Amino acid sequence: HGRLKKTPHAIAIRLRWYADEFPNNLVFVERKTHHDKWTGEMSVKERFTLKENQVMPFLHGEYTIEDKMAEMKRKGKTQKDMDEVTRLFTEIYNQIDSKQLRPTMRTQYMRVAYQIPFDPTVRISLDTNLKLIAENPQTGPDCASENRWYRNPNIPLPPTEYTEFPHAVLEVKLSLKEGQETPVWVRDLIESGLVTEGHKFSKFI
Repeated sequence: HGRLKKTPHAIAIRLRWYADEFPNNLVFVERKTHHDKWTGEMSVKERFTLKENQVMPFLHGEYTIEDKMAEMKRKGKTQKDMDEVTRLFTEIYNQIDSKQLRPTMRTQYMRVAYQIPFDPTVRISLDTNLKLIAENPQTGPDCASENRWYRNPNIPLPPTEYTEFPHAVLEVKLSLKEGQETPVWVRDLIESGLVTEGHKFSKFI
């Protein structure tokens, strides 16, 4: 798997939602493309939104780009926004369809983020209560048979179908201007012995 090996241009496709244990009305369809830093390229995350009840039709090719464009026109979106969504929607659907991809694992966590308002120099996020959950139960109907894209919440979740990650995940993102040094307190935190670097760590694979 390209994402496991971190090969250049390897992609990961995610269906993301916020706040609730189970999907609410808004779902983000995301694609992350991996690039090695030594190439001078940064890894890229792109996304567009769907309503929760549009996700399965999208995966099956029944909710089309024409449907999405009609919706965006009704909302008064610009042509530039529509062109970008057209490209991304089409590329992600083709990648899903050609490989017959379906959601198999959920990554669930609580996040706290710290950043000085209007100052992107340092952004820190702390993810806790990280849990990896199998979307398809070992017993009972699976997602495909119920035409679902996430696990049926009425089916019990036994300990054999999830893993609790025993650590918190701290991520420090710096946006420094040329010649600007890493803030001293950030260096002190990294060198304090309280954190351990996880090289190319990902919560999603």
